Amino acid sequence: MNDKAHILQLARAGALELAWAVLESSGLAAEDGDPGALTLRARLVKDRAVRAHGEERIRLFDVSAELYDRAAQIRRASYPLINAAALALFSGRASQAQARAQDVLDLLESNPDEPETPYWLGATRAEALLLLGRVAQAREALCAAVARAPRAWEDHAATLGQFLLICGELGIATEWLDRIRPPRSISYSGIMAVPQEDRDAQDAVANWLMRENVGFGFGALAAGADIWIAEALIQREAELHVVLPCGIDTFRTCSVTAVDRTWDSRFQRLLELASSVTELLPVSGLTLADVALAEDVAAGFATDNARRLRSHAGKLHVGSGCEDGTGDGDVSRVAVARMTDAGGMALPIGPDRLYCLVRAMSGQRERLTAAAAPATLEHCRATGGRAGIAVSLGDEAASMARAAALARTAQPGQILATRDAAFALLALMPRTRIEAMGDLRTEDARFACYAVF
Repeated sequence: MNDKAHILQLARAGALELAWAVLESSGLAAEDGDPGALTLRARLVKDRAVRAHGEERIRLFDVSAELYDRAAQIRRASYPLINAAALALFSGRASQAQARAQDVLDLLESNPDEPETPYWLGATRAEALLLLGRVAQAREALCAAVARAPRAWEDHAATLGQFLLICGELGIATEWLDRIRPPRSISYSGIMAVPQEDRDAQDAVANWLMRENVGFGFGALAAGADIWIAEALIQREAELHVVLPCGIDTFRTCSVTAVDRTWDSRFQRLLELASSVTELLPVSGLTLADVALAEDVAAGFATDNARRLRSHAGKLHVGSGCEDGTGDGDVSRVAVARMTDAGGMALPIGPDRLYCLVRAMSGQRERLTAAAAPATLEHCRATGGRAGIAVSLGDEAASMARAAALARTAQPGQILATRDAAFALLALMPRTRIEAMGDLRTEDARFACYAVF
């Protein structure tokens, strides 16, 4: 992957500061004659503007518009022109925005073979029409663009974000944009001691996934309801993202073949069909604490994916004795699964019933319970402290060492966390925002670092 593609990927993932760092280290930040480099800089400045407020927000929108204009002057293309038009609107220059939008329509008409994807050409035309207040035509053009690339979720999400901003500025209702909103992301879990087939429960799962328009599922593959859900996701052509609390071989032994060896072929097939497989811990056994961590990390992944795609997140649990469609808090419980005496729970109950977090701050090191996390993080931000957070599962000394390294790296008022701790915190506090900051190296380890906001 080249630098430009890497920077764009980071920006789309919400890792704005890391994208800036790569832009600067690659030398692209100083490129004034390269329209591709200019549009990347403009994109990152616009992302900063969206997070800013008041006069700073308007100033950054103006800077971004200028960068897009410079790119368009070097190579006249619809992408920088349409962005310059929208940014003129955001910074209070409505007449200029409309003039530029008309320029975009004229360019698309005169150059229908512009080297851009059919989706983006259609979405750009729709955006120009929207800026001109021609909402019905914009809606028609956008639907046509989506039809050309129905599963380009990241592209749809980028368009949705831009159109929401434009509609907000123009006072236009936004319900019509729900038609392009990407599908829901969920984390899932379920009981293990069930028959290989339970058509009523499996149909209830499939019907719920369809009714809720689920397109992305994050969870484990334990023998039983996990596998039912994962198979239903694959059947509806949703993305399956497997999140295991340990390595594949350990999980297979503890949570698949220990229940019933006949589940193994289904487990293996789902691993091969999964869009991704994440293994959290290099442990030789498995406890309920490990499983609890994996479930929270999966929920964090689902929340992050939904936020990135401007969609919605949820949780699905399949248990026994629960009514189809009922909920408990933010967890939907949809299937009444029959229990069986065959196999049984493969998980030993370890000394740690739940995982905990450890925190290093201002030279102090302590355990941090999930319940105490929100107040602790707010206190750190308010007092300008530096905090590092890691997950503690057994080897607390190693976790504390990572937390301490993160705290030393943090800026005043900043909270840094390991990947697992960051996504677990996101599951516990969905309003939290996390951002990838690259890898942190210590004397004996290298691990991903996230900022928690």
